[in-house]
Amino acid sequence: MTDLRRPVKRVARGCTVPHGVNPTLVIALHPGGVIGLRESRRRQEYLVEAGALYAQLVAKAARAAKRARR
Repeated sequence: MTDLRRPVKRVARGCTVPHGVNPTLVIALHPGGVIGLRESRRRQEYLVEAGALYAQLVAKAARAAKRARR
């Protein structure tokens, strides 16, 4: 893999989003393990650290597995 030196942006079209949100999202990978998300044609970008997102997804999967065992 190559280390990031500048943000890399990609467009995801047709995402499943709540009503009133543009289904075209711009996803940016920033150096240092930061992921940015924003709606297309909007300036406000929401940032999350990749490690925090990973921990949240692992915890969610663990809760779902625990629920399934019951």
